[in-house]
Amino acid sequence: MIRFFFVLLIVIQPIILLSQKKNQKDSILPDAIRFEKSVYKLKHNAADSIKHFTYDSVLNPVKDPLKHIENIGFKFILRELAMDYAPKQHQSDSVRNAVNTLLQYVGNDSIRNMVFYLKDYIEKRKTEEALREVKKQIELERVLSYQPNLPVLEEAEVNDSWKTEALDELYNYVEHDPVHQWIREISRDSVFLGVRNFMNDSIKFWINNGKQDYKRFWLKKNKRDSIGIWIQNTSDRSVRILVDDDVYQQSVQRSKVRGTRVILERKERADQYKLAKLAKYKRYSQIWKVGATAGLAFNQGHVSKSWSRGGESSMATTSTLDAFANYKKGNHTWDNTLKVKYGLLKSGDNDFRKNEDRIELNTKYGQKAVKNWYYSAQFNLKTQMVKGYSYPNNGPRVLKSNFFAPAYIIGSVGMDYKPDKNLSILLSPLSAKYTIVRDTANINQTAYGIDKDKKVKKEVGSYVNLSHKLKFWEDLQLTNKLTLYSNYSEKPKNVDVDWELSLIMPINQYLLSKFSTHLISDDDTGSKVQFKENFSIGVSYRF
Repeated sequence: MIRFFFVLLIVIQPIILLSQKKNQKDSILPDAIRFEKSVYKLKHNAADSIKHFTYDSVLNPVKDPLKHIENIGFKFILRELAMDYAPKQHQSDSVRNAVNTLLQYVGNDSIRNMVFYLKDYIEKRKTEEALREVKKQIELERVLSYQPNLPVLEEAEVNDSWKTEALDELYNYVEHDPVHQWIREISRDSVFLGVRNFMNDSIKFWINNGKQDYKRFWLKKNKRDSIGIWIQNTSDRSVRILVDDDVYQQSVQRSKVRGTRVILERKERADQYKLAKLAKYKRYSQIWKVGATAGLAFNQGHVSKSWSRGGESSMATTSTLDAFANYKKGNHTWDNTLKVKYGLLKSGDNDFRKNEDRIELNTKYGQKAVKNWYYSAQFNLKTQMVKGYSYPNNGPRVLKSNFFAPAYIIGSVGMDYKPDKNLSILLSPLSAKYTIVRDTANINQTAYGIDKDKKVKKEVGSYVNLSHKLKFWEDLQLTNKLTLYSNYSEKPKNVDVDWELSLIMPINQYLLSKFSTHLISDDDTGSKVQFKENFSIGVSYRF
């Protein structure tokens, strides 16, 4: 009987063990339950195909996704919301999805860390500065490696030469890393600012948030000097423009613009209209250009009687007026200029004496022939305003000139070459010149080549008039005017020359310095060459 009991026990034991293994395989701990850090769960062995608990299972702590939140009450609220708004099968709700999206954002701490890293990168630019520093060191090491006169490195230093290649590898990896390039690109602000001046010079740069820096730029003006500006990127996402001090800005004249208007013909629907047919657009250009420049120069010097080196005090004033009125329409041009100049000089104990007196009127009409050539007719008048005297050392002053005594009138027809507005060359094979002295009773007309019994001298010859302006910079300007006249009937080889050269150097909008020379060579007034030079600084105003 006892033997039978032991045999039965041996047979039943495997059946009992098999039933125990089945129960152990079903007792798996649910994964959905959330525990605190102190609670541990069993980790399944991935190599076990039937995924049941084995002896090689290890205990790992449960990670809390809300550990970065310090408020315990808010943690409880988040867990309750996660249970109430948990996604269910065959159910779709916009509010449920929205709540779960926000819960994922709050629970994912890696997004927060990345945002803080980007913010720190944009504001401090540590990576960019580190790249520049490493690049500088690499270039320095390369330069030193090509220096043959450097002392030989010791063995310890030679062993460290691999660091240059290592730094180069590190630099290239970070510089060409797509993630780093993307971070660099998004760190810029969305505004790419471009500034352009009158001369079409431009500067373009990114406006970065939170980084205050300046950009230097020059605003070129059409006339006078330029204006330097500083463009500052402020911390409040705005731009501040600063202008250099002691610079006078020139007023901007608005030009009238005409065109055609858009007219609605009829209403198709409540939100749609049909446009009327538009007429051909007409471009209106400015036909007349007028302006004037008035100037006043003053010069004064004082020498006391006790001055051992000698000399005398002096005072001089010069006033000028340059006006123009130019017409251009189609192939027709009409240029008119008027120049008036008058100056007084006082030297020592002498009274004021005239040292400058001039009136010149010039009008020229042209019709375009081919390309830069125009058929042209010109009228030129030169005279003076008031009486002019000579002052002999011993004796009273002598009247030498007066208004229209003399006066020079030249009328010419020919071809005018005008490639641009700064150059004009008039070639006239047929011109008439008149020399007039209206007061022959008080003024000796023979001094101007007129016969004793006449007041007017008539000449026929060829005439050349050259006018040229050269701008070195925006303000510095050199004007050159040359007239040549040859009389066909009397000594045609003796050409009358009248040459004026002026260098204009503006100081600012109202102050102007000018250096001018005037050379005259005319057989009628004597064989000697007449020359005059003047340098002045004064006030100038342009209309």
